[in-house]
Amino acid sequence: MQSRMHYAAGHMTLRSAIQEHDGRLSAADQRLIAELLGSPAEAAFLSAAELAARGGVHQAAATRLAKKLGYRGYPHLRSDLQSELLDSIGPGERVRRRLAHTDGEGVLASMVADEVAALADLPSQVRQEHLDTAARLISSANRIFLFGHGHATALVDLLARRLRRSGHLAVPLVGSPRDLAEEVALLAADDLVVAFAFHRRPPGLRSVLRRAADGGARTLLIADAVGPLLRPQPTVLLAARRGIETEFQSLTVPMAICNALVLTLARLDPGSMSALDRLTGLIDEFESE
Repeated sequence: MQSRMHYAAGHMTLRSAIQEHDGRLSAADQRLIAELLGSPAEAAFLSAAELAARGGVHQAAATRLAKKLGYRGYPHLRSDLQSELLDSIGPGERVRRRLAHTDGEGVLASMVADEVAALADLPSQVRQEHLDTAARLISSANRIFLFGHGHATALVDLLARRLRRSGHLAVPLVGSPRDLAEEVALLAADDLVVAFAFHRRPPGLRSVLRRAADGGARTLLIADAVGPLLRPQPTVLLAARRGIETEFQSLTVPMAICNALVLTLARLDPGSMSALDRLTGLIDEFESE
């Protein structure tokens, strides 16, 4: 049996792996595959136990199927399915799915209900101890480099501004690939990279994380369901679902993470509050002229 490394090198999909093993799959395998491929938008985010329950088979059957197809275990199979799913749906299709999801409701009412549900689930995915660890990374960093792409640049601007107000040297990583290369070339062991990733890996993220690792800098990644799939993994990962992965999603959840992170920093680091007080005095001085 070929290893999953062979599939990755050849860019083979889960469907290709299944086809390659056609004729060697048991009845239990077939039932699980029917669930995986029949409703990939749901199945891609099920645990082995949940998938097995839907297929009416023992939980161990999911692990056996994954290994039969060349994966190290079910989580690796699920990661491949998630990647294939998220990469296959463009922005237009996500908007159409979101509109269909309203079922005649007003767009605003439907969206608010979904955002409230996603926010209510956030504390179960990003616990306070995770925020404490991330805040300590920020507090101990000499410089904080912030990386984002597309819509995530709004969060880069927001967090950079809030960190500067709290007395930290925040450097947004923006511009051309050459500009990014020049900035990350300066990363040192006492620096921190804060990166954002939503829906798929943004261009340049892998290189930024690798350069940080090479320079001994620590990394903090704020992401949605794609976070656990990304490599190399960061020092700290704050990942939370923003709603239904195959539909249009907003930045409400990651913005809440950023704001909670800033408040946690203020609670743990007295220097942040002192910096805010100094800023207030400086603003008053400038406005009085």
